[in-house]
Amino acid sequence: MIGANMTTDQNKSTVRRLVEEGFNKHNLKLLDEIFSKDAISHDPSQPNLGRGPEGARESMQLYTTAFPDSKIVIEREIAEGDYVVQHLRASGTHSGPLANIPATGKKTNVTGVIISKLHDGKVVESWSLWDQLTMMQQIGVVPMPETARKPELVGTAR
Repeated sequence: MIGANMTTDQNKSTVRRLVEEGFNKHNLKLLDEIFSKDAISHDPSQPNLGRGPEGARESMQLYTTAFPDSKIVIEREIAEGDYVVQHLRASGTHSGPLANIPATGKKTNVTGVIISKLHDGKVVESWSLWDQLTMMQQIGVVPMPETARKPELVGTAR
């Protein structure tokens, strides 16, 4: 059931503002308007987030500090009832600390999915899942997997 008078288009518009105004423009005040005071944020990379706008702000600040030039693009968006699913692509330069990982100056480009549940025009629960492994490989914290042998070497070692 959709919350009081909120259409799926209004719900999509609300979470789109989170990406475009909140994250991309670093507007942390917007979180007070969009998240309910006791909203629950689920993120396996940040298991101890607080509730409500403060938890969302904590999560957003971690990434905007580490990647101040970051930009998130909404690749796909699906809405049904009280839920909005966004397939996102985030790119940026690791020029600030990411938790205990010092800045590397390396560029990142990763995908993620955020599912938001809304009620009365506010996010009451969200689930975030980003490709942390690829990000850690791109900043050099985790080694890249071995790739196929170089073509110029194929057939030379016998």
